[in-house]
Amino acid sequence: MVSNFKKWISDHVAFFIVMGVAILCIVFLLYGTKSENGSITLDGNNAKIEEYTENFIEDANKRLDEIMNHEAPTDAETIELNDTEEVGLGFSTSIDAILNRRLPDGDNDNGKGWQCSKYTGYLATGRREYSTTHPDYGAVNGKDVAAWLVKNYGFKYIDKPVKGAIGSGGFNTQYGHTVMYLYSTGSNTAMVNDANFTPLRISTHNMSISGYVWVVPGDYNPTPSPSPSPSPEPISNTCNKINVARGDTMSAIMLRCEGYVKYGLSMDEYAKTWVSTKVKPGQTIYEGWNSSTGVGLYAGDVIERLK
Repeated sequence: MVSNFKKWISDHVAFFIVMGVAILCIVFLLYGTKSENGSITLDGNNAKIEEYTENFIEDANKRLDEIMNHEAPTDAETIELNDTEEVGLGFSTSIDAILNRRLPDGDNDNGKGWQCSKYTGYLATGRREYSTTHPDYGAVNGKDVAAWLVKNYGFKYIDKPVKGAIGSGGFNTQYGHTVMYLYSTGSNTAMVNDANFTPLRISTHNMSISGYVWVVPGDYNPTPSPSPSPSPEPISNTCNKINVARGDTMSAIMLRCEGYVKYGLSMDEYAKTWVSTKVKPGQTIYEGWNSSTGVGLYAGDVIERLK
């Protein structure tokens, strides 16, 4: 009997603990009184908190304040001094250089830490140091990074982000945020690379980019799509002017215009009666296969018969 009771108790000990905590919470909620320090006690006096707990709470609040105000560079003199080093001295970079500076997720700059503006500033310019007092800070707030790059480093705004573009957002907040664009995951979302997604470390993740503005290096130009080759006009039937198409030969032209084909010197003499007007104006077709200054037959050329 006793053995069965002990077994029943051990099997249900977790239930009793949960119920006990629940009952204790209900008692405090019903009969407790809020004290001066915010704790709830039955007699209304301040709850006793161990010193190490108070230190932990203080450190946590301090860290939270640092994270929430991470874009406020207070070391203004250091920032102003560093910010004049490269501005106006022929700075240049490229999308490829920005992408090549990308660091692995989890990097914390050897313990100095990365705020978002410091990291994107590094990606865009190659500079890591902006403040000696707060080595994790960038030069400006996250929402101001794009404009800062345009003003000081010759970047330019673009309508749609491309891989490697730097974006700033959160203009209705105090500090905002800044990221490097990687690729779209939706109409207003993208995979980005930034910092402080996990505190003071680099992270790659998906996020909303609604309202962001984007910049790229000033000399960036997207690779133009290759222009389609124009379709050659059909060869005329006059045999006075011919629009050369791919595959045309002098023997085919001679047969069509003269009614016969003669190779050798006769073909050379016949080629001398046709002159290029577009590829090498004034050069005869014959010179194309006998002289480095000649032209030969080229698709898209217009050749004329000498009178």
